[in-house]
Amino acid sequence: MVERRFTVIPGGAAAEEAADAGSWRIALSRPGQVAPEAVVAWRALLTRVGAPDAVFADPDYLQAAAQHCAAGREVVFALASTGTGAATTLRAAVALTVPHPLWGRGRFAPWHPRGHTVAPAVEARFANDLQVALAGHLRGLRRNAVLDLGPIAHHRPPGRPTLSAVSGLPRIPARDLIDVGGPSAAVRERIVEPHRIRDAVEEFLVLDAAHAARPILDDPSEASFVRVVTRLFARRQRAAVDLSRRHDHVVDAVLRLGAGPQAVVWRRAFVGMDAAERRGRSA
Repeated sequence: MVERRFTVIPGGAAAEEAADAGSWRIALSRPGQVAPEAVVAWRALLTRVGAPDAVFADPDYLQAAAQHCAAGREVVFALASTGTGAATTLRAAVALTVPHPLWGRGRFAPWHPRGHTVAPAVEARFANDLQVALAGHLRGLRRNAVLDLGPIAHHRPPGRPTLSAVSGLPRIPARDLIDVGGPSAAVRERIVEPHRIRDAVEEFLVLDAAHAARPILDDPSEASFVRVVTRLFARRQRAAVDLSRRHDHVVDAVLRLGAGPQAVVWRRAFVGMDAAERRGRSA
């Protein structure tokens, strides 16, 4: 008997069905195809569980990473909800690698974006039931499916972020334009307007290409990833680009993601990057 191939319906709508006696509903969606209302529920879930890595656990970041930087792995997002109708509540959002139908041994395991270990967003009190429901759902799609989530980390309560804080400003005030030390000094500008972010990111990529050991532009997938992530975060006013210029040339560029205490420095390029700094650049 030929085993059924694993298929996912865009948006997850046609893949939704009861995972056990009817208390769970599981939606499986490919990267970039999570329904907008599910994205909103996903972010609300991250807030409830107090995810410390909110930027890298954000659906915009994870979907873009899975689309452009999954290194050939097939990734699917499992969204698990309880309740029905208006009372439906998302309880878990888990990124999974899909096993190859011939030699993958049916093992579904957590997927993480390169350079980060992102714990699945799961409400702690539902963790055990989720594993049973999700495993049963996957076996209904693929006979030999095995779910290997490992221990699910319990996040800290909301309001206790662990990422380093980065100040975020809605506009560029005079204090963000720095010119100290005469005509040879660098002038720094923080760009936050969505319509300007795109060009600022291109200036970052050009500087990186000129000074990085492994330029981002040399990898079309990674370059697309950087462009897409900054564009998506900028739409929600969750991105900023700091450009420092000297004699009208960019000498330092920083990409920031997030807002308030959860904002992080994501990427940086500058004139004179030494080998250690190049290797240590965020991925």
